[in-house]
Amino acid sequence: MAVLAGLGVGLGIWFVLVGVQKREEVPRPKRSGPPFAGLIRLVGLDKDGPLYPQRRLLLIGAGGGLVVALVTGWWSLVIIVPVLLVGLPSLFRTTTSSADVEKMTDLTAWVRSLIGVLSGGAVGLEQGIAATLASASPSIRPALARLVARLEARQPIKPALHRWADEMDDYSADLIASALILESDNRTGAVAPALRQLAESLSAHARARREIETERASGRATVRWVTIVTLLVLAGTSTTGYLDGYDTPIGQVIAVVLFALYCGCLMWMRQISLGRPIPRFLPASEQGA
Repeated sequence: MAVLAGLGVGLGIWFVLVGVQKREEVPRPKRSGPPFAGLIRLVGLDKDGPLYPQRRLLLIGAGGGLVVALVTGWWSLVIIVPVLLVGLPSLFRTTTSSADVEKMTDLTAWVRSLIGVLSGGAVGLEQGIAATLASASPSIRPALARLVARLEARQPIKPALHRWADEMDDYSADLIASALILESDNRTGAVAPALRQLAESLSAHARARREIETERASGRATVRWVTIVTLLVLAGTSTTGYLDGYDTPIGQVIAVVLFALYCGCLMWMRQISLGRPIPRFLPASEQGA
């Protein structure tokens, strides 16, 4: 009964963690699903679930934990091992915020290049965008090349710019696209001064973001070192008999609860060290196509 209670506590914590994950609800026709479809969805292993990409790793971990449990009698490993296999990479994974800052810096450099081309007034907006493709940074060149290709194919510039902003998927790109869209509607030639002010704002924002990411990196490093030290301590104490007190059924329940609480603390520490990107503001009805 104690082992079943421990498994129940572990599954309950798992359901809570899966439930707080964002899931895109896709309407689908009612149909008879496979056996245990409701349980698979509840655990988060269905096609739209947050754990679907890691389903094979979870099954491997559960199988490995079951084998070790049969040898050692530690049935809590059926839950602990798959959680470790899925959770440890997320604790050691580097954040993508640095790449976002670099993209913002590259966008700022491209805007400055576009300003230089448009300032003389000798070329139009479409020709100016095409002229800056060769000097664009690698992080923004693929999307910019597709934008130039659409313009050369005589696609109207307004939907082409919306599509470019959608591919960039970045708040800074939305700002640039908005300024260029306004210029494409009015054709007043005032886009260069507006882009110059926008470039200064993006440059200051990139510097601030880089300083913030430097501070946050220390917090993520702390999480990684705490995880490494914990694993080393557990590996060392497992050979000294210190963990023998958890061999009992009640000890297994306590081990699962302590493991869940400890993992929750580590994930919380990492979460507060991650930044949230500024949401885009271009309306979805004007994106794509």
